[in-house]
Amino acid sequence: MSDISLSFNQAIDDSTRTLESLKKLETQVAKAAELIQECLQAGRKILACGNGGSAADASHFATELVVRFTKDRRAQPAICLASDGGLLTAAANDYGFDEIFARQVAAFGQPGDALICLTTSGKSKNIVRALEEAKARKLKTIALLGRD
Repeated sequence: MSDISLSFNQAIDDSTRTLESLKKLETQVAKAAELIQECLQAGRKILACGNGGSAADASHFATELVVRFTKDRRAQPAICLASDGGLLTAAANDYGFDEIFARQVAAFGQPGDALICLTTSGKSKNIVRALEEAKARKLKTIALLGRD
């Protein structure tokens, strides 16, 4: 079997294990979905953030809420905090990279809104700071962590 075939099969096996492991998180996923639903039904908004690939996932999630997911429906208020390059670089330059999301939570977050943080490690300082700022401003929070 070629290296490409081995890599392909390994990726499929890894994805299968990941999907199987999600069954163990059914209660937590349902709780997060209910929190998002309650937030939106109360007229609040969703903020989402992440770094690298998680930033792309946060953007995709916010986009699905604003545009559509599986069916036509009313647009839902959602903002990806990783999408505005000018804002990100200004915040990083003036306050440091650790503050790029917390600064936006301070600007856009209101009590009752929800912040969703996506992170592979759970240790990124800018994600931790966003969660701290959200807590201080009485936002609801959801953290989606990768790896172990």
